[in-house]
Amino acid sequence: MIKTVFVGLTSFFLISFLLVSIGYVFQIEWLMFRYYEETSTGFSTGGSVIPFIIAIIVTFFIGETYQKRQRF
Repeated sequence: MIKTVFVGLTSFFLISFLLVSIGYVFQIEWLMFRYYEETSTGFSTGGSVIPFIIAIIVTFFIGETYQKRQRF
């Protein structure tokens, strides 16, 4: 059980980091996450949660595959 949780958390953080990094490197707005940005009129908050949603979905499939392999 502990190994399954560890694999899930590790894969979630790695996939999230990878997607957000790709967003910043290639300037893909929907993969970027930023808390605030200063403008001439003040600041704006925002960011995309799409990388985290994708990471949750992929982590689910990784966890299912890991559990199936543990049964055999």
